[in-house]
Amino acid sequence: MPPNVLLVVLDSVRARNTSLHGYGRETTPFLESFAAESTMYTAARAPGMTSLPSHTSVFTGLAVEEHGAHDSILHGIEPGVTVWERLCEEREYRTGVFSYNTNLVSEGSLREAFEHVERGSDGPFADGRDVKQFHEATDDAYVGDPRQYPAYLRFCLESDRPAHSLANGAVTKLQRRFTSPRLDRLRDPAAGEYVDALLEWTENDGPWAACLNLMDAHHPYCPKPEHDLWGGTELQRRQSELSPHPWMVHGDRVSTDEWASFEDLYDGAIRQADAAVGRLVRALKRRGEFEETLVVVTSDHGEGFGEPSRVRPGVRTVGHVAGLHEHLLHVPLLVSYPGQTDGGVVEELATLARFPSVVEAALEDSWRGDEFVPEGPVVASGSNVEDKLKNTERAARFCGDTERFADVVRAVYRREDGETYKYVTWGDDEATVHVEDVRTSERVEHGDPAGEVERAFGALLDAGIVVDRGEGHEVSASTRQHLAELGYV
Repeated sequence: MPPNVLLVVLDSVRARNTSLHGYGRETTPFLESFAAESTMYTAARAPGMTSLPSHTSVFTGLAVEEHGAHDSILHGIEPGVTVWERLCEEREYRTGVFSYNTNLVSEGSLREAFEHVERGSDGPFADGRDVKQFHEATDDAYVGDPRQYPAYLRFCLESDRPAHSLANGAVTKLQRRFTSPRLDRLRDPAAGEYVDALLEWTENDGPWAACLNLMDAHHPYCPKPEHDLWGGTELQRRQSELSPHPWMVHGDRVSTDEWASFEDLYDGAIRQADAAVGRLVRALKRRGEFEETLVVVTSDHGEGFGEPSRVRPGVRTVGHVAGLHEHLLHVPLLVSYPGQTDGGVVEELATLARFPSVVEAALEDSWRGDEFVPEGPVVASGSNVEDKLKNTERAARFCGDTERFADVVRAVYRREDGETYKYVTWGDDEATVHVEDVRTSERVEHGDPAGEVERAFGALLDAGIVVDRGEGHEVSASTRQHLAELGYV
């Protein structure tokens, strides 16, 4: 029987915060042990800075600027272009996706690539429930900080339904005042639920191919007590009361230092996701399925906690709403091929967009062990960021001036004389960044950044797979609410 295929995406997990990559806190004990029997890529890069473009690249093998899908509301993709659909249609695989990430499981999203969609019993899509009382009014829920009350009041009064909008805010405030941070996050079930659902689904006859996206490390960060080793109850309570959002930091409504403090919770959330992956792998081994399964564990992008931009002075990275900084692109990547018993390390630059080629190598039993390494340079982009910002209501509301983010950003990685250089253009700004290791990079005078970017991206072709829904396209209230909570609208 052909091998099963399992892609595990640890959403928002950056390499530098994993003990797998030498981080001082033991955030990924399972992945460290798993590396001894799998292949670890030490220089893997995500294709984009947010879930939709990165996942689309992973599923299709195309660079972000080749497929052009970057906005969950405006863009879909043509049917039949993903590796999952090819596995189903050409090789008779059962395919499934397991997550509460709206980019993967909401209507019109990448869910169309899968036969089976598991959204979670307590997730925002389980039964159409929403935390709002009036769905036609504003979906703004960021009313935890008294400093925001005047701006929120003005927004409600200027909206089409001021009374209903104010009622939504009042209900949200009461929920946060009288419930614990973890109860407040019922819309965000932890990783264990999806592991259980995946294991139940894989009990049927194979072969199967599945994508498991774990959102534990996506903000807000709410690790359970057994994994919350560095944050604690008080910090969780402060996060719940403040309801911080990256655009609030960019708009000086939340301080950079306060946002950075939540990294302690983020580390616990990574450890929680790591434990879930360990439970899944051990279960597959007990059932005798692991040895006949291609397992890929990675992340779609990283997260920023106030680190300064190497390209635009004065801009700091908060969350993953803008830029192509190292902590957004450098992600963990472990691969276990069917039957693999010995570990290995690949230090060459790698891109997640090679995933379809990795699957093909496993099916044909022709892998070399470095399939994620491309023949040419590694590229990443935040394509059409300007258009995206026009549709980002919360960015304008909490940040005001979004012009400093509203340019297309592109990055090209090359290895030269044993050193890693990253050439970046962000609108008219350009820079060369020397990447020493997962935690160290600096801007240097080297090469021709604009020329490198122009040559690399000039060789890319429009794949023509995007379905443009247009600005008038409507999505459900629950989907728009969840996109807002994730920071995408």
